[in-house]
Amino acid sequence: MARREDYLTPEVLADVDEVDRYLASKGKIDYPTHTEQDSPPTAYSIAIDDPLPPPKFLSLEQMMTHNTDPMPKQVIEGVLHKGSKMIISGSSKAGKTLSLLHLGLAAANGSTWLGHRTATSKVIYLDFELKKRIAARRIAEMVNANDQYDPKNQNFMYCSLRGQSRTLEDLVHHIEDLENHRPDLVIVDPFYKLATGADENDAGAIGEIVNRMEKFSERLDCSFVYAHHFSKGNKSDTDHIDRASGSGVFARDPDAILTLTPHEEEDHLVLEATLRDFPTPSPQVVEFSWPNFIHKPDLEPKLRKPGQTKAKKDRLNKLSDALVELLEINSIMGLNNLKIKLEEKTGEEIHPDTIRNIIKKDENIIVQKRGKGLENIYSYKQD
Repeated sequence: MARREDYLTPEVLADVDEVDRYLASKGKIDYPTHTEQDSPPTAYSIAIDDPLPPPKFLSLEQMMTHNTDPMPKQVIEGVLHKGSKMIISGSSKAGKTLSLLHLGLAAANGSTWLGHRTATSKVIYLDFELKKRIAARRIAEMVNANDQYDPKNQNFMYCSLRGQSRTLEDLVHHIEDLENHRPDLVIVDPFYKLATGADENDAGAIGEIVNRMEKFSERLDCSFVYAHHFSKGNKSDTDHIDRASGSGVFARDPDAILTLTPHEEEDHLVLEATLRDFPTPSPQVVEFSWPNFIHKPDLEPKLRKPGQTKAKKDRLNKLSDALVELLEINSIMGLNNLKIKLEEKTGEEIHPDTIRNIIKKDENIIVQKRGKGLENIYSYKQD
């Protein structure tokens, strides 16, 4: 039987010494280590980070020939092309999640969203925030309250991810595995769930995350829409693209930046947009009336100023008392007649939406609806 010593001849040992001297001359090597915080997993990053081909450089003449190439589909008309990124930001509890659910349902049905028309699209909604049963009830209320949403529509796909730590590199494969559902639009709510552990003020960290969004969007050839929150405080004096909390990347990277900011009228919001690929639209006003957003094109987009909330409440209380005094005496037919009498009593101009809000919040005010073409009758419940 051969022994180890039989192989360790002077010649072999001399060769080993030479290899050792060579390696020693190269200095210390720092080998990278992988931790659980590193992402994405190797198998997924290889799939989404395939080596790119060499860049193509085109002459002016060649570029001119591309002038007639068809433009991408407009998922949101005049706002967002297929393949582009959009952020919608707002203050806490401003209705960001509800507005994104409406966007998904509207795009799936090819109906309007916050005053903007959408193209019929295949939609995937990735929800990191709501429990599935709560989301299901909310979506059902929205569908039941809107004739434009077909409950049997096959274009809308929902995925509950609450409590799950998922990367975009992970999710892209699961989406690719779906049969007959290549999305035109993917909605992620909220952004911070994709940025777990990252400092939202760190431009480098946030830049890396939005780059992953772009790769996700390019790989699936879809629009990518996400929600983010405002920094604290009243934002009426801040440019709308700078209202989002954290890094300036949020104001530079998206192709469409939309914000929902409190309007001076209670339960109303101002929708503002800055767009890369389209002319900037005028600010719009939407009323939040659960579970809907109602577009109010006739209302001036005045933002709520600091300290205005208390004054606003005092005014509404004063108008509410005056309205009750009117209705305690006699019923009044027609909202316009109600508006005229209330303006005469208070000596100030009042928007019809203000009166509607007062009526909605006072359960003792009775509205008798008389059918299409006939004016409602307003009265007060007597004790």
